[in-house]
Amino acid sequence: MFENMTLTQYNEILASKSPTPGGGSALAVVGTVACSLVEMSVNVTLNKGVNEEICEILQSNAAFFAKARKCLFKLSDDDAQAFRHILDCMHLPKETAQQSALRTAELQKAYHKAALVPLDVMRICLEAKKRAQDKVFEHLYKYVASDCKIGMDLFANIIENSMENVYANTSLIADATLRQTLENQGRQIVAELKR
Repeated sequence: MFENMTLTQYNEILASKSPTPGGGSALAVVGTVACSLVEMSVNVTLNKGVNEEICEILQSNAAFFAKARKCLFKLSDDDAQAFRHILDCMHLPKETAQQSALRTAELQKAYHKAALVPLDVMRICLEAKKRAQDKVFEHLYKYVASDCKIGMDLFANIIENSMENVYANTSLIADATLRQTLENQGRQIVAELKR
């Protein structure tokens, strides 16, 4: 859905009174921009001519970033849908004990699902940053290396900020074990980023 919008259209919806899309969706969209920056730096370098071995390395990584970009666009939609689902669950009837119990159960499932989306964004961005840093950067044409560096910095910021979205959803999860498991997954990704 968001992938097919112009940048202006997406930003207009983001700025509107609607609570969706929000920060999680926006972070995923920024992730697509970061992927594009790395892809561009690779494509410009390939256009300049490199030896066969480096060409293979850069092309295989360019394919990864193109796929990651698609995944992040989908996650930008998933984030908005997850929050909309939470809002729908909040409007479930709660007049009787049975209705109230059903509403609570549905909300708990919705919070869990909503916490999974930023975790997926974090995983993709961590892999993207590692690839850009360890496999791409050293081979780039010097005048586009800075574009790749900007992409890497964006990936790092997306990971750290997505953790806030994990906490926003896990803070509402009643099951302490599930909450701890999800938060630990996020913290591990942040720790891996800092290595």
